[in-house]
Amino acid sequence: MLLRTTNPARLMQAAGSFGAVLFLLYVLFFFNNGHLPNRVRSSMGTPPPPTLANSTLDFGAILYISMPFRTDRQDALSLMAAASGLKLTMIEGVDGDTISHKAEPDGLPEAMRGSRLGCWRAHANAWRYVIDNNLGSALILEDDVDWDMNIREVMGLWNWQLKYNNTIRWGQDVKKGWGEECPYGCDWDELFMGQCANKPNMERLDMHQTYFDPNGPKLEDNLDTFKKEITQVWNMTQMDQMRITSPTYKPLCLQGYSLSHRGAMRMLYHNGGYLGLAAPIDLEIAWRTAEGKVSGYTLTPPAISAWRVGGGKDSDNDPVTNAEEIKSTGNSAGKSFGLQKSVRKNLDALLGKNYWEDMKKKN
Repeated sequence: MLLRTTNPARLMQAAGSFGAVLFLLYVLFFFNNGHLPNRVRSSMGTPPPPTLANSTLDFGAILYISMPFRTDRQDALSLMAAASGLKLTMIEGVDGDTISHKAEPDGLPEAMRGSRLGCWRAHANAWRYVIDNNLGSALILEDDVDWDMNIREVMGLWNWQLKYNNTIRWGQDVKKGWGEECPYGCDWDELFMGQCANKPNMERLDMHQTYFDPNGPKLEDNLDTFKKEITQVWNMTQMDQMRITSPTYKPLCLQGYSLSHRGAMRMLYHNGGYLGLAAPIDLEIAWRTAEGKVSGYTLTPPAISAWRVGGGKDSDNDPVTNAEEIKSTGNSAGKSFGLQKSVRKNLDALLGKNYWEDMKKKN
């Protein structure tokens, strides 16, 4: 019997055709499943769709500040993080009375000693953590906060807005930023998404943009300060589930904010770590921002809210609140504002059960 020999040229041609088909299928699969690299999409004129933020909300880390003895707050944050798919790292709070006079910032007034000094030092330690660990960015939280169960969707959408639809930075030519790889864009020192009040630059109200967030709150569920900002400053006609991005100017409170690596360096340099400190740290940051020494964006209404249970548990650095009676109701009577689906308020639905009652229903 004669064996038929195969033409090598035909084999190579067939292999090449098969490879081309596989490559075409690969491209079609990725194109239809939203996995094309951003640079490829950018060159094609289409940005990628918004996606869920990762477990650190697309920052290098999520840091939360907590006094070592506030294990109650630390327990709550562990539950909240697990319920919403986040990974947190604790930065210990600081007792201001333990800080040596030699280590105090230059020009520190007497009124800034004690708890106010400790609050500053704890935030400064968080900034140093970003710098010393060479993180590209970090979200910094205080331990008395609440957020939405869908916080990864909320922040993923804001990330998309700042990277692919940033008309504040680029005007109408937003494609200029599509090739950047930084989360939330590459032009910010600070991002505020956990302020308790916000004062925009009234001379540059043109610098803002709005977008619909399916996880956003109704207007009536916000704090009065944000209701006023939405209706009287931004003159919004559609108010429910809308968010506003504006250049940060004078935010109040430090419940939740992010810093880039350079932003952490600037924050430490300007606010007590190298230069002096004269006032509570949230005011100092607002002043440096209004002066243009640090810059970034603010989200209104914020994605992170304060959590209040009433009484002495609500503060470790306010002497008046700290001296109040500790209420026995605790978290069961706690409240936050501006969240469509509070992670704290949904812990019972997620973790509560009654095995014996359930067995009665089954049997």
